[in-house]
Amino acid sequence: MNTGDPAVLARLVRAGLVTAVVAGLAIGALDLAAPLQRRLADAGFAFLRGHAAPVSDGIVVVGIDEATVASLPEPMTLWHRHLGAFLAAAAQARARVVGVDLVLPDRSHAAIAPDLDRALVDGILRMRQAGGVVLALTVDEGGRPRAVHPAFQGAAGPQGAGFALWRADPDGTVRTFDERLGTGGEVVPTFVGQLARALGVEPVAGRINYALGAGFDVLPLATVLRWIRDGDERTLAAALEGNVVLVGSVLPFLDRTRVPVPLVRGGAAEDDEPGVLVHAQALRTLLAGRTVQPLPAWVAALLAGLAGFAWLGGRRPAAALATVLAGSAVVFGAGLWALARDVLAPVAAVVVTLTLAAGARLALEATVAWRERIRLRGVFSGYVSPQVMAEIEAGRLEGLANARRFVCVLVMDVRGFTTRAEREPPDRVLALLNELCEQATEAIHGRGGTVDKFMGDGILAFFGAPASMDDACGAAFGAAIDILERVRRIGDTSPAAAGTPLAVGVGLACGEATVGHVGAATRHSYTAIGDCVNVASRLESLTKEVGVPLVMTKDVATRIGERAGLVPLGVHAIKGHTSLEVVGWR
Repeated sequence: MNTGDPAVLARLVRAGLVTAVVAGLAIGALDLAAPLQRRLADAGFAFLRGHAAPVSDGIVVVGIDEATVASLPEPMTLWHRHLGAFLAAAAQARARVVGVDLVLPDRSHAAIAPDLDRALVDGILRMRQAGGVVLALTVDEGGRPRAVHPAFQGAAGPQGAGFALWRADPDGTVRTFDERLGTGGEVVPTFVGQLARALGVEPVAGRINYALGAGFDVLPLATVLRWIRDGDERTLAAALEGNVVLVGSVLPFLDRTRVPVPLVRGGAAEDDEPGVLVHAQALRTLLAGRTVQPLPAWVAALLAGLAGFAWLGGRRPAAALATVLAGSAVVFGAGLWALARDVLAPVAAVVVTLTLAAGARLALEATVAWRERIRLRGVFSGYVSPQVMAEIEAGRLEGLANARRFVCVLVMDVRGFTTRAEREPPDRVLALLNELCEQATEAIHGRGGTVDKFMGDGILAFFGAPASMDDACGAAFGAAIDILERVRRIGDTSPAAAGTPLAVGVGLACGEATVGHVGAATRHSYTAIGDCVNVASRLESLTKEVGVPLVMTKDVATRIGERAGLVPLGVHAIKGHTSLEVVGWR
């Protein structure tokens, strides 16, 4: 496919645009950017939470911390009296409802102490009569519901228990409240759902709003029990009256849940948080009616599809970068604005599509440019020197027209080639000439020179343009020596013509020259024009008179410094030029 053809390129651009839009539709509809979407939503919640004001929703978290465990002599499974006293005190303080996020025993402990079960049942009944109580249920390792002693569950009532379970995302983080936890998607009454129902709110599935409120203060259970023992009813009422109370573990290694943001007010970010705080945040979301809902799949697909038009902005690296950065900034801002209004926008799908579309267009343009450079090199590499080819590829050659440069000019000519051409078959002559030109060109290009033209059995080249050189004379001298050595090797394997060995003469001259395009608008060449060009040609002819293969001006010899084989030749008359002091090389 000829990508250099404008019609072909236009078809590729149109096909790429359609592909980018379709890809965006698929990314949005199929939620293919879900992992990134979760991370971006987490970052959005964290940002909004950092600017959130405290929420007065009356949720109080009573935590079982290390100080509480240390203050009670019995193991946690025998805390019936303490929990019963707490529930009775909450009922007396007129708490609205109490959620017990603890794993209660599955059998009676009356054999240990006759009043253990009775104390807890009494507390549950009192709280149920005062407002409501919900017990947390769980499952065993096989996923089967773990039983709770019937006396406790019966005291709580038919609506007084719910499963303290979550369906975590693939990364193990809890972000969603949903009671469809059955194996077939059946609704299962949850701990948070039952608490909401007890408060007259029907739970709605959706994302937990982690931006709601600035976290929770945890009231240690040991402190509440001390108030009860001291009969401090006023403090109890101030802490619990009219509030929703959740009691559960806040111990470092018990009942921890991974969440996207810290839930303790002023707490540092951790990998996990106490499960009771996650329940409290989910309940806060339901009570406020602020469950975060994602946009419908078709809207997400449409927005991501529109992002595919970023393809049009990816022609150049700067434009592609600007398109991605500006587009992403707008999308992030809009997503944050929507999240603050309890809507989860498909930010990740749009940003991914933006990036892929602009990047794909940039890749296409780079591929087309690379193939065009390869094509140009293939077409013109046999007509121009590598340095000129590099300027053509970079689009800088026109800027070099009529430029003044310091150059060192090399002129080479084959000795006795006319005689050889008269006496040898044309194919052999042409083959030899091509071999000489090939070797000379390699020597010139190898030193960074530019071949200006082939002149019958000679070559004109210069060093220092189009790319400037720090030591143009040294490069030209090195190329000349290399040419002479290559010619010697060719002469060793080529039969002499009429007893004349194969030899060349080389002239070097340096100075200011005008370099650039010379010729007609439809046919021109890159060449050098100046006195040094004429002088180099005359010095090449002088090599026959002085009997050395290489002759240069004194200026060239001075610039290259001391070199083995340099021989002063004195002042010589130059045809069409003032006499010059020249130096030879044997």
